[in-house]
Amino acid sequence: MGSKASGTVLVVDDVPANLDITVLSLEREGIRCRTAAGGMECLEVVQREPIDLILLDLGMPGMDGWMTLEALRAIPAARSIPVVLFTCHDNLSNRERAMVEGLVDFLPRPVSRARLLETVRTHLAARARAHALDALDRRLDQDAVTIH
Repeated sequence: MGSKASGTVLVVDDVPANLDITVLSLEREGIRCRTAAGGMECLEVVQREPIDLILLDLGMPGMDGWMTLEALRAIPAARSIPVVLFTCHDNLSNRERAMVEGLVDFLPRPVSRARLLETVRTHLAARARAHALDALDRRLDQDAVTIH
């Protein structure tokens, strides 16, 4: 398969079996995972520790995936975390809304292990590149200030 991905994935789902199988698939490939059994727990986790990618279920009781996404966007530290909608609610309306809301991908369930891993690796790698570019920009800004 591909290279090892670095970063931490937060898997958000109210169904324990879905959490277990997703986390097992990712951790077998060396991908660090955290879990949240719902939207409120997701919000707590992103405020407590660095997360590089969120796999977000849509159909959760109480705070569904859309409400969770809205709440995430209100947390400054969470605004830049890429979110993949990972749901069995696969329809054109949800796909269109996911695009409008700026989600980075849409994974319909059931999904193959290979597709899950490729999607997660792709978005973790993009996040790592963005962090590296941000660090380089900061260094260049510091060098420019030192020169002037």
